[in-house]
Amino acid sequence: MATKRTNTATQFECSECGYQAAKYFGRCPQCQAWNTMVESETGNDEEAGAGAADSGSLQRLSEIDPAAAPRRLTGVGEFDRVLGGGIVPHSVVLIGGEPGVGKSTLLLEVSAALAQQDRTVLYYSGEESAQQIKLRADRLGIRSAGIFLFTSGSLEELKRHVRETRPEFLIIDSIQTLTSRKTAPLSGSIASLRNVTAEVIDMAKKIGITVFLIGHITKEGQLAGPKTLEHMVDAVLYFQGETQADLRLLRAEKNRFGPLNEIGIFQMSEKGLTSVNDPTQVLIQNRLSTAPGTAIFPAMSGTRPLLTEVQALVSESPFAGNPRRIAIGFDSYRLAMLISIIEKKLRLPFYKSDVFLNVTGGMVIREAAADLAVCQALVSSCKSIAPRPNSVVLGEVGLTGELRPVSFLETRVKEAIRQGFLTILLPAAQCTPGVLPKNHDISAIPIESIRDLLEHLNK
Repeated sequence: MATKRTNTATQFECSECGYQAAKYFGRCPQCQAWNTMVESETGNDEEAGAGAADSGSLQRLSEIDPAAAPRRLTGVGEFDRVLGGGIVPHSVVLIGGEPGVGKSTLLLEVSAALAQQDRTVLYYSGEESAQQIKLRADRLGIRSAGIFLFTSGSLEELKRHVRETRPEFLIIDSIQTLTSRKTAPLSGSIASLRNVTAEVIDMAKKIGITVFLIGHITKEGQLAGPKTLEHMVDAVLYFQGETQADLRLLRAEKNRFGPLNEIGIFQMSEKGLTSVNDPTQVLIQNRLSTAPGTAIFPAMSGTRPLLTEVQALVSESPFAGNPRRIAIGFDSYRLAMLISIIEKKLRLPFYKSDVFLNVTGGMVIREAAADLAVCQALVSSCKSIAPRPNSVVLGEVGLTGELRPVSFLETRVKEAIRQGFLTILLPAAQCTPGVLPKNHDISAIPIESIRDLLEHLNK
């Protein structure tokens, strides 16, 4: 009698990097780790391909109506801003951050805001019990009946609950705690995490639900390993902030449906997170406008300008021939380049001075338009000259010391005027009559090179 042929085949998968092979290796050929190949089973490829082909139907692009799936506002203003104007239906959003920064609190408040709109939310937590989540909800004043809790289960059980409750939104806190029976031998590995996430994304697209995943930051500062999940999801948001301070920043690192580097600012209190409607007032509050070594720069956060303070400290180095260069919130390589330009063009002895640069409020500046502001802070601190009060500085500095134009100039200028700044230092090529709004008592100072900046500070 003929034996029945099974539809499964044995394969080996590395628990560190996810490399797959048909035979066992003592050392993984990809990541070179020893004794990490684990045996697993996979279904017949032809059968899997047939199932995948039957799961969807062909559609003409011209027949798809985008108005049938409009963005949905959560009611949490800064959260909606970072997403690009609301939630895109059927999307998968990954939110990462260090432990204790407030990721669970943020998504619990988002769940409450959605439930108030008669939306059904399924909240999975693999780290807390239902009683612990209830205690946090009571502290935040959340008593909605539209939020369903599910704790400490497998992926298969989560899928069953999704079929039973048919939620519009699914929150998984956190994705590292969700395991599957299919990848039980690889539990806790990057390969298991990748497979679980792929199944969650497939479920979201087929059923038509929006999923928020919480991912932890590793010691290397990456999301769930070597950026395993970032390329799989639709958007990646980082929730950042010092646990000893009340300010929190939500930053968009990837967004298929909105602008990049958009920032949402929250304040943490005993009653939860509160959106900051005017972030500029928070970022530059308690500043010393006449202190040497400072500059105000109108940074672009996605589509919104934010006035940010750049501080510099230049002091004589105790380490002869090996001065320190430390930058917080700014690219250290670009700082070294600007210091070299100042030394070459202005003959200032930075080679024997330690330089410390800080962007206040936990902000991170990645645009070249901040070069002139950094140069002003450095020169001002080095020569102990206080900059002109109520002034903003912007412009890109070239290697020859010249100033280059910047983008979104009118938007930056309008925000500076709205905040009461009366003096604007900008590249000479952009200092035209039409750049400044009429009927405002402000002055624009054209800067052609960093030598002009020094002359302005010496006045």
